[in-house]
Formats: sequence, C-alpha cells, structure tokens
Amino acid sequence: MLSATLSKIINVVLYQLGWFSCVLGAALGFPFSGAVGALSLLAVHLLLADQRKADIQLMLSACLLGIVLDSLQQATGLFTFKIDPRWPLWLPLWVFVIWAQFATLFRFALFWLSGRYLLGALFGAVGGPLAYWGGIRLGAASFGDRPQLTLLILAAVWALVMPLLLWFSRRLGGDEGRYRSGLETRL
Repeated sequence: MLSATLSKIINVVLYQLGWFSCVLGAALGFPFSGAVGALSLLAVHLLLADQRKADIQLMLSACLLGIVLDSLQQATGLFTFKIDPRWPLWLPLWVFVIWAQFATLFRFALFWLSGRYLLGALFGAVGGPLAYWGGIRLGAASFGDRPQLTLLILAAVWALVMPLLLWFSRRLGGDEGRYRSGLETRL
C-alpha cells in the first residue's frame, strides 16, 4: 500500500485532471472527449483503490444526488451547461462524471473532514460555488440572469451537500482510502 499522504496527493491529482478534462472539454467543444478522459482517470482510481465497492457506491450516490440538484438548478435558470447535441439526456455526460470524480475525494483527500459536518458545510458553502464559478469562467456553462443569486443559492445547496456526502462516505465504508502500489494492483 502507498502511504496515506501519497494516496491523497495522487487522489487530488486524478480529481483535478478529471475536473479540467470535463470542464475544458465542454468549453472547447469536446464534451464527450473530456468526459471519456475523466472516466479513464476514474478507472485508474478504481484500479488503485483499496475499497472499490465503497468507492463505487459513493460515486453512484453522488451522481444521483448531482443529477437531481443540477437538473433542478438548470431547470430554474440558475445556470446552463454546455451540451453535446448528440447526447440524449438533459444534463451532459461530463456533469455526471464530475460528480463521480468528486465522490472519489471523500475517502482520500477529504477524509480529514470525516465526521466534521459543520466544517464540511462551511467547506461546501465556499468550495461548491467556487467550482461552479470556475467552470463557468472557463466556458463550460453560463450563469442565468442573476449570477450573484446563483452563487448564494449554490452556497446554501453545497452547505447541505457536503455534510450529506460526508455522511454517505462514512456509511458506505468509513475507512481512510489508500492506493495500492503497482505491484499490488489486480483487477
């Protein structure tokens, strides 16, 4: 097993590369390619992760939550995601993938927040809107008519999302995640 610190660093790098792959892919007109690139990074995470079942369950839970929240927020005009006209669903694939990518952080890089729900709420209230704002600034989405109101609503939503995902993470496999070294990795 790799050390907890090295596992966290690799986890953050995989997440950030996935986030940029999705967001820049959408912004540059290649939303499907960006999502596929990020999915390959999710595969790397799962290949290396010590508790794949818990990670997959958390990814699916986060995706379901994300689909509901982002669908509602887009339907109310808070923001609009850039979509691929060939994609048949109301939310682009890259949005699903970003939620799954985000879920990988809870047992690894964000494990220090485990059980700290108020701190998680604060972290979410600040970090959630910043992530959306960053994606919008890079061109993957656009604000509705009232960007300040959107950011305030995102802060409130993410103040609830983070503690909920922290709780899910504990319920589904509350141990701190570690990555296997290349020699230990098996399918």
